[in-house]
Formats: sequence, C-alpha cells, structure tokens
Amino acid sequence: MPAYKDTNNNTWYCKFYYEDYKGETKTKFKRGFKRKKDAQEFERNFLQSSQFQPEIPFKDFIEIYKKDTYPQLREHTIQNKKYRLVRILPYFEDIPLKDITSIDIVKWQNEMIKLGFKSSYINNLQNQLSAILNHAVKFYGLKENPARKAGRVNIPDEIPSKMRFWTFDEYSHVIALINDLKAKTAINLLYWTGMRKGELFALTWADIDLENKTININKSYQRLKGKDVITPTKTYENRLIMIPDTTVNQLLEYKAKCYDTSPDAPVFQWNKRFIENGIKQGSQDAGIERIHVHGLRHSHASYLINQKVNIVLISKRLGHKDTSITLDTYSHFFPTEEINLMENINKQLENK
Repeated sequence: MPAYKDTNNNTWYCKFYYEDYKGETKTKFKRGFKRKKDAQEFERNFLQSSQFQPEIPFKDFIEIYKKDTYPQLREHTIQNKKYRLVRILPYFEDIPLKDITSIDIVKWQNEMIKLGFKSSYINNLQNQLSAILNHAVKFYGLKENPARKAGRVNIPDEIPSKMRFWTFDEYSHVIALINDLKAKTAINLLYWTGMRKGELFALTWADIDLENKTININKSYQRLKGKDVITPTKTYENRLIMIPDTTVNQLLEYKAKCYDTSPDAPVFQWNKRFIENGIKQGSQDAGIERIHVHGLRHSHASYLINQKVNIVLISKRLGHKDTSITLDTYSHFFPTEEINLMENINKQLENK
C-alpha cells in the first residue's frame, strides 16, 4: 500500500486502482496528506468501505434497475412504478448511489409531507425507493439500504382514511334499486365473492359453473393505453369459490339477455364506469353512503367476519397469499372479539 511524496508541497498523496460495481478498473487519486501513514490509511479505508460500492448517479442506476427487473413485471406494475418514480427521481437523481443516506431519505419524506401527501402514499413511494436500493445491495455491491434505517413516515394527528363498505342491510337496500341489469349483476358478484375488479372483468362464461354454483377465478384484466390486457391473478394462483343461489339466479337472468354467451366470451364486456354508475344510482336512491368499487370487496370480508367464518376460508375467498394479509387488512373488523373474550372471562370468574 504505497504512498508518494509531493515534493512541491511537502505533502503526501496516494494513487491506487480498484474495481467498481461493474467490475471495471478505476483509478483513485487523493493528495494533500501531511503524513505518509495518513495517505495509506485513506487508501485502506476506501478499499474496505467503498471499493465495491456503486458510484453511479441514482438516475443512471434507475436505467439498470429497469433493464434488470422490468422484463419480469406486468405492464400494469411497470406503469405504477413509473408514476412513483416521478416523485422520487427529482430528489435523488444526481446523488451517487453510495452517497444516499438515511437522513437524505428523511428529508425527502418531509418534502413529501409539505406537498400534502398522506403517509400511506408516501410509504408506498418509499417502498419503491427501497426496492431500488435493495436491488443495488443484492446485485451491485451497495453496502446497505438507507431506506430501512430511515423508517416509515408518521404524520402527527393524521386522520386515517376510513375503509368504506356496505353492511348486508345497506347492500340489500341498494341492490334492489339498481336499474341497469349489467351493473346490478356485476355488483352482486363483487359483493358475494369479494373478487377484485380486474378478476371480474376477466371472467368468461367458461369460468362460471351455474349448475354447481362455482366460479373459477384464474386471471385478471387490465386496460392499459386503450388496450385489453389479460394477466394471471395478483397472486398468480387460481381459486374456485362457491356462490349463493341468489347470485346464480341473477347470472341466469343476465345471461339470458347477453348476445354472446359462448365459453370464451367475457361475462362483462368492458364499459367505462358502468359499475361505478350503478353504485352511484342505487346508493342515491336508497339514501345510503356511496362506496368505491373496491369497497364491495371490503363488504364481502366484513360480511364473512360477522358470520364468524374462519380466517382461512376468508383468505381463500379473497385470494390473499396468506392469512396474515387478511388479518392485517381487516383486523379492525373484529371489534366484538375482545368484548366476547371479556364476557367469557367474567363468566368463568363468577362461576369459580
């Protein structure tokens, strides 16, 4: 580990070679050390901590990240990443990847808060940032992911968004007043199956077994850039779920009015916002709070929980990858569980 004397300034400097994150040989030159051992110590520390760390600017690494990961992603996922990068890239674009620190990320979080974004949105953005940095750690020699140390955003006094859904009574009032048969059938299916909107639009008549009262959910629909795109389900898994008699009857009525009911024909030809319009019309006429389409999925989960259905079956019907996702999403739907627990404890104590 040699060091060299700069006779003009009576100082020491070091010059050495190292490999960057691409495996390319680079030269490092540093002058101005008062002592020889200072120059040697700089070289030793650099090689220990920075030799394999990517010096590439963040904006350039994004292109590497895209090249590595995008071929294995759905077009819809890529589109979502593109939207998130709009909020991330301007802040970090010129910073070398190895120089991004946790405090940089905290400052970026605070900038997002100043722009008025909710913590849930900012945390989604940070998940994307963290995924990029994790890729650099895993494949390109970045020492650590600073997003992990920065932690998630916590905005004081923020009021969480309310999960809106319909109780069975509310749903019954609304569905009875929806005039459009297509919207009524789609809303019925969403409420009684909990399937995702994309899964509903991907259904073909071959997926529906009216005799055995089952639906095979095996794909999802996306409309991207004006084109229809069919993909696997969100979890890449198929699920066969049973439907109630009223849903079977609703489908039979709707099917009798459809022009094409061949096995490969979509059950619901895509029309913009026909479900939303049905929800709006029915809820207004019933005098009940309007919910989003995804709220029908929450409504199904709420109904199952109130019927004391076990969490494994709930998770299966919703198509969650595992029950922990179901519990994390709907834990607040179990308000009576602790009350029931206390009642049982009190009864046991009274009888003792």
